[in-house]
Amino acid sequence: MLRKKSRTKDAGSDLRRVLGGMELPTIPGVVTMAIEQVSAPECDMRQVAETVSRDPGLSARILSVVNSAAYAPRNPIVGVAQAVTMFGKNHLESMLISLAASRATSQVTTPGFDLGGFWQIAAWKASAAGTLSRRFDRARSSENFSAALLQDIAVPLLVSGHPRYRAVLADWQGGGGDLIELERDTFGWTHYEVAGWLFDEWGFPQKLRDAVTESGEPPEVTVEYPVVRAVACLSAPLPQAEVIDGAATLLSTTFGLDPESATELLETAQVDGAKLAQSLS
Repeated sequence: MLRKKSRTKDAGSDLRRVLGGMELPTIPGVVTMAIEQVSAPECDMRQVAETVSRDPGLSARILSVVNSAAYAPRNPIVGVAQAVTMFGKNHLESMLISLAASRATSQVTTPGFDLGGFWQIAAWKASAAGTLSRRFDRARSSENFSAALLQDIAVPLLVSGHPRYRAVLADWQGGGGDLIELERDTFGWTHYEVAGWLFDEWGFPQKLRDAVTESGEPPEVTVEYPVVRAVACLSAPLPQAEVIDGAATLLSTTFGLDPESATELLETAQVDGAKLAQSLS
């Protein structure tokens, strides 16, 4: 079940300290109810489908995602109940969390920030994480998908709510160094940590919080969530060909993929991610 209060004692105060007087984005009650239902030990998928159906926006997004290239059903899925069944319990929980977070973030006003481009990269990461998980971490494929999609979720909030963050982000985008190091040196925290505080505020599962807050660590196969760590590099502010080359090298080193296969995986994930982003942004 979702928890209504922050599990990290000072997460709420830390979040408000960082974001100042900014009004925190919220998750609609119907969406929260659906997540609670699907995360219950004795989940009734028919009940979940009925709850999702009460929210036309959520229903439309669920159908859009399940019919996207990331899932590629043989025949179009036209009903929420059918979509819920196709996702399955674990992946449906992950998808509801992802859609809830993306919907909440859309409430944030970020003048000059390319939110559409942000979701393009986030969806690319999620698609790549999904493909990698099927080969190297199938047991956590749902967690990896959501964590990859949401690992940068705090960035638009920080651009909107923190007076100095936009300058740090611009410095990084201009080649001023590693974003995590810039954040730690300037603020004493990273956007991954801020995302963790936000997940506590929303009552998201601890496993998702852990996967995201550890995104900045090296992607070694012996640690938890190597897939999530590996796709973090797709945010790099470099020409696309350089991003793919660098990521392919990292995947080769971490998972033993040959560079050509790694490149093909990333390019396919980018195409699939672009279609997925349309249902998220």
